[in-house]
Amino acid sequence: MRIDTSRSWISKTLESSYNTPEATGSNYSEIPTQEPYFVLPKLEKTSDADRVGQDAPTHLCNTYWSHGEIGLRDDAETDVPARLFRRALGGSVTDTVVSAGAVWDHTFAILPRAASDFLPSFSVATLLGSASFLLAGCMIDRFKVSQKNSERVQHETDILSGGKFTNPHGLTSLPSLVDTACMDGFRTNIQYTDSDGSTTVNLTTAGKVIEWMVEHKNNIRRNKRRTGDPIQTVSSSAGAYVRSMPRGKYETSVQMVIDFVDLTEWTKSVQNAVFTNMKITVVGPIITGIYRHEFEIIIPKFGFDSPDTSDDEGDAATPINIIPFKDPTSGGTITGRIRNAQGTLV
Repeated sequence: MRIDTSRSWISKTLESSYNTPEATGSNYSEIPTQEPYFVLPKLEKTSDADRVGQDAPTHLCNTYWSHGEIGLRDDAETDVPARLFRRALGGSVTDTVVSAGAVWDHTFAILPRAASDFLPSFSVATLLGSASFLLAGCMIDRFKVSQKNSERVQHETDILSGGKFTNPHGLTSLPSLVDTACMDGFRTNIQYTDSDGSTTVNLTTAGKVIEWMVEHKNNIRRNKRRTGDPIQTVSSSAGAYVRSMPRGKYETSVQMVIDFVDLTEWTKSVQNAVFTNMKITVVGPIITGIYRHEFEIIIPKFGFDSPDTSDDEGDAATPINIIPFKDPTSGGTITGRIRNAQGTLV
């Protein structure tokens, strides 16, 4: 059996409470990915091999079901990857009508620490041949978006589950993979407001961008194990699983490589200049009229950290670490905006 025959689905809804999976198959979307995978739950074990006088273990004891881990990589677009981006940040979504009955904007930010230590959780169904599992208590541990030259923008997503599962998945009417919008790499637009607070710097119009990357890590705590944790039984064997997965201190990294033209970026870095409202907008096909699909990452406030020099196939280039600052409005480092033909984004 080939691994590339595997299929997986993500719930379009969030769990009403942690480890309570979505039970309706039509409330799922198939996950597009370039890297096939199948999640087989693993039961951790211990033995008596460390006892004095023992040369080898005499038996095994079950302990906990390990966290399920899923790694995705595919084009960044306005359906499943947009959901993953929103859930990685975790904040509530504001849905705004752009064109009645046809186009909506969905904006969201990082979930404030004061609101909750827990990101939204969801369910993932995974299938390989006749084997299937429904994984509960899933969260986004890492979300990365990147582009090199004018290639299609890619996302990488790491999903972590709490260890609870159902076998088989038990879902009916799971939908087929939906054709996704072709987000055109050559349409990506990157601009920000200069340190004077009024001048717009458009790196795309200037034709300077070689590559860029935005990565958000939630550093979700693993193995928060306590007496009394719930138990998952398979046949006559059992193991426990965690009842919560709080996020840790998050990290947001932004990097860019641009053509070296002059000392502008270096000088601004030396001056500790503060910039605002960087928008990295990935643009796709027309929805209706003048409106296109858009996947946008916004860095409300930031600075440049020590631009350097490098080589881009013989051309001089400038790698820049962009340091996102705390945004006084959202309280986080980045926000997101998705424009598509769906009325909601969960």
